[in-house]
Amino acid sequence: MFERFLGGSLIVSPSSYRDLQNEDLRPLIDRFYRGSSSSAEERIKLFKLIWDAIGTEFGARHELYEINYAGNTEQARIDLANFASRRGQMDAFIGFADECMDDYDLNGWTNETWK
Repeated sequence: MFERFLGGSLIVSPSSYRDLQNEDLRPLIDRFYRGSSSSAEERIKLFKLIWDAIGTEFGARHELYEINYAGNTEQARIDLANFASRRGQMDAFIGFADECMDDYDLNGWTNETWK
């Protein structure tokens, strides 16, 4: 589902946090990567998180399983969101995504685990 809606944007984001610190590149990144309701930095972080979850060896195997065995992706997404809401888990999942997003910034990893 991510590939369908995001296309190649997951792999055409800056390759390193150093690109965001580059005085020549940063104005271009801010201009071309900003979202309608988020900064370029936040959008790039989100794309990198999604890529880690589905495009790397970390998440790609699970994605292939879902493609082949889970059926209608839109209904599966709705069912999972409804299930999480009914069980009171949605806030925890959103918190987990926020925690992942907070693990790095313009200077690289902020969590000592990843340094």
